[in-house]
Amino acid sequence: MASRIAIVLGAGPNIGARTIETFESKGYKVAYASRSARDSGDNGSTMAVQCDLSHSASVTTLFDNVRKKWGEPSVVVYNAAAHYPTKPEDSFEISTKIFEEQLAVNTTSAFVAAREAISSSKKLDGPKTFLYTGNMLLEGPYPSLLTLGLGKAASGHFVQMADSLYRDQNMRFHFVDERTAEGKGMFTGLGGQAHADFFLSLAERTTSEEVPWQATFVSSKGYTAFPHELVS
Repeated sequence: MASRIAIVLGAGPNIGARTIETFESKGYKVAYASRSARDSGDNGSTMAVQCDLSHSASVTTLFDNVRKKWGEPSVVVYNAAAHYPTKPEDSFEISTKIFEEQLAVNTTSAFVAAREAISSSKKLDGPKTFLYTGNMLLEGPYPSLLTLGLGKAASGHFVQMADSLYRDQNMRFHFVDERTAEGKGMFTGLGGQAHADFFLSLAERTTSEEVPWQATFVSSKGYTAFPHELVS
């Protein structure tokens, strides 16, 4: 029986908050982490942890704390993102320091979280799942979203690779991509509850068909396959 423990990295007021509530309502213990969170301690079903994802070592510390208090997580949701706004013509004027900090949040800490999830999966039976909130940013380029788009696309690469390596061990990796009903990428208006419901369906394998690593979905409809050319 798989452990009913989930870790949510990036616990904002929309997707993060709805994900925490949804998994907790289904009997999961949920540890959630963000830079602004205040350590709450274990209240039995949730645990808030302050975690600065611009420093990847904090991800390992988070997993170690969850393991000591609850055990191994079977679901890891990476919902954090960092974006440094630039005008397209100024994109390459961004400082190396800012570029590296953004990459740490969007990719490096996500990679560490995936590595920790793989370590946990080897100690668990049943389905194990790593979910990365990516949306339309797998494709591009989007000139005004340099650091965000680059980080998301890089993470999509390791998510695809990990899914191919571990899916036969009942460990799935998904780059979750919300679309409009017409298949267009969504830049605004992302559905917090729609993401949470889709995350849960992927974690519990309740979708009616096999979902690929790039998990495109439509609010109130769930997984929906779209032609590649509809991404942008």
